[in-house]
Amino acid sequence: MQILNTFMRANSQKLLRYAGVSAIGVVNGQTLLWLFHARWGWGAAVANLLAVTLATVPNYFLNRAWVWGKTGSHSVSAELVPFWGMAFVGLLVSTALVGFAEARWDSWVLVNVANLAGFGIIWVGRFFVLDRLLFRHEVVVPATVESAA
Repeated sequence: MQILNTFMRANSQKLLRYAGVSAIGVVNGQTLLWLFHARWGWGAAVANLLAVTLATVPNYFLNRAWVWGKTGSHSVSAELVPFWGMAFVGLLVSTALVGFAEARWDSWVLVNVANLAGFGIIWVGRFFVLDRLLFRHEVVVPATVESAA
């Protein structure tokens, strides 16, 4: 429990920003999914594919800049490919779930809930991958001054 408390104290602001960016991503993704599936009548899997792809673009930029404070050039191998890789995992899980929901129920609401569930399953793990691997800050350890003895 002490480890969790220490982690929460050290990362509370970052976690709040991550949750805020995720909320924006949910609104974007859910709106696009609703538009493509409920309003335009596209199949759930196709609608989900396009909604996730489009919503991932601003999500990447917001996470990079606001949550992890990265500026400057983007690394394709160290940032873009892994971020889109994680988005692809979310896409696979959510597409399977929205396909299941569409096949079982005639409800756009349940299709949207299935999309949320798919991304909710990987949300916490994604924070740690982003924080520890993708957008980690190099820790600079100051040189120690040897005392004159």
